[in-house]
Amino acid sequence: MEKLIIFYDDTKPSCCRCISRFEEYENVECRKASDYLEKSLFFATNARIGLVFESDDGKVPYVISHVIWRMNADKTKDHMILVTGGRREFKAIETARNDMETDQVKSDVKEKYKDMSRREVTKHLRKEFRQYRKYQKDLHRSRKGRQGE
Repeated sequence: MEKLIIFYDDTKPSCCRCISRFEEYENVECRKASDYLEKSLFFATNARIGLVFESDDGKVPYVISHVIWRMNADKTKDHMILVTGGRREFKAIETARNDMETDQVKSDVKEKYKDMSRREVTKHLRKEFRQYRKYQKDLHRSRKGRQGE
């Protein structure tokens, strides 16, 4: 069975109860969304992605939105959205789906870099590019290791 990585809102008891059931399966990895608030970019490839949250009057909680905006995942895979309660659940699902499909990052990037000097932006982009190259090397090594088995 294919690997599933689930990001959940750990501040809501209903989400934690739901996640406790998912943790029983060996191919499911559960991660707290709040652990990713400080990260500007992270990778969750070679797996399906799941989001578990409670609707906030039809809105997606900020911690989950942050995960959606900053995550680099496979676009060809099917992903999961699970709303554990709240008001206007269907609107929240639609919002999360649209956030995953649209290019929300552009406006966030503009906002992030607007107060930086050109030198600071260049330095920051170089750092992110190094992180990406390291990720690509690690991915290549893991694939090469699997072929040798």
